[in-house]
Amino acid sequence: MQITAFGLILLPLCMAFAYKPVQLLQLAFLAAPFEAAAALVFGGFGLQPAMVPGLLFLLYVMTQYALGMRYPGEGGAFRSLLPLAALLLYAMVSAWILPDTFAGSVMVEPQKRDPATPDLFVPLQFSFGNVTQTLYLALNVICALVSAAFATRAEIPYRRIISAYLLSGYAVAGLALWQFASKFTGIPFPEDLLQSNPGFAIVSQDLDAIPRIQGPFSEPAALAGYMCGVAFCSLWLSVRGYRTMRPNLLFALALLIVLLSTSTTGIVIAVVGLPITLAVGSVGGDPRAIANIGKTIGMLAVIGMFVVAPVLILRPSLVDAVSTIVDSTLNKTSSASYEERTASDDGAMALIGPTYGLGVGWGSYRSSSFLPGLLANAGIFGVVMLLWQAARVYTLRRRAVPPSHPGQVLVDGFLASLCAQLGTALLSAPMINSLAFFLQLGCVVGTQLRMSMDHPRGSRKIVYSTAAS
Repeated sequence: MQITAFGLILLPLCMAFAYKPVQLLQLAFLAAPFEAAAALVFGGFGLQPAMVPGLLFLLYVMTQYALGMRYPGEGGAFRSLLPLAALLLYAMVSAWILPDTFAGSVMVEPQKRDPATPDLFVPLQFSFGNVTQTLYLALNVICALVSAAFATRAEIPYRRIISAYLLSGYAVAGLALWQFASKFTGIPFPEDLLQSNPGFAIVSQDLDAIPRIQGPFSEPAALAGYMCGVAFCSLWLSVRGYRTMRPNLLFALALLIVLLSTSTTGIVIAVVGLPITLAVGSVGGDPRAIANIGKTIGMLAVIGMFVVAPVLILRPSLVDAVSTIVDSTLNKTSSASYEERTASDDGAMALIGPTYGLGVGWGSYRSSSFLPGLLANAGIFGVVMLLWQAARVYTLRRRAVPPSHPGQVLVDGFLASLCAQLGTALLSAPMINSLAFFLQLGCVVGTQLRMSMDHPRGSRKIVYSTAAS
């Protein structure tokens, strides 16, 4: 075992807050964007930074539970996340049985390609990917369940929790701008600190002569996906009239980073999703907040006229760079990478028939986008559980209480972020493995249950345990 430079920063903080679960949650959200780094290295496996506070948070809650601690809404939390728990159970069984059941009879794209085998597809067989992907899912689902139960406690500092997530957005924006400046001016950038995970393939990409930025992530698409979540969270908070962590400013920064990443997925989600968010938010939203968003967009336009325009005039070569980005985005469907991604997803969809809708076992197939990957790995059952889980969260949302509840800010912000992250995954992520996503889901479920408990008229059909918090 080896402690990395990133671990030397993170581990003392985790030890200092080992008995403070709220601070551990905050640390998990702050460390989540540093996916390409490792806190600890075990051989060729790197422990992602967010897992350190996440595991300590899990250990704290389980220890308290073993000592007799009970949470007031733990029963409701488990019932609300029952589809996720069922998916985990199916994943564990399928990863053990299905690769041997359909071994050699179907072709799959493995989690990691063998350099000696250039083919995209290989015959199905049990692999280490079945173990690692199932362990990732187990940890994420358990953390979602535990965080949901924990969030049903009274007097949870909701604003502090979501502020940690928003602060991570500021941190990622700062690092991305730093890397952008480094690529153009040569100033040092701490790549060795931020990209120290031996288990990740760090992709350094260029778009012709244009360097692409990825910040603390392994690739530009991952950076764009995370910042889309931050942008939608900030925008929705602004529309709803919250002023936590200057969401207007963070929205502008997040949108800028998505554009600088040149990720087609990020740009599509921003172009399609932001108008929809504004339209939905205008119904019942704070008129002053909506006006502020208009001012923010207007400010971005003015900055573009008085800052970007002179730069383009002084350096005409940048006009060609912008044109290259636009052409690459519009002509994405004719690129070789798009054809390979399409072939990967088509291969995943083609497995439904030969496996009788059961899938090939969790972790056996690495697709290009989330839905084909879920169908390939967990079959029709996995998609049904996903839809059921979404319906459960929507049902809790429909039982909403007056917006004066202090937990409303967390629910509003995290729900917007979850929708954006799910949208990017549906376009170009093989699976959702981010611990922050599952912690956000747990916090949303637990907070809504707590809100229903504080206003029981909105939740007559939900039954809770009577243990003290």
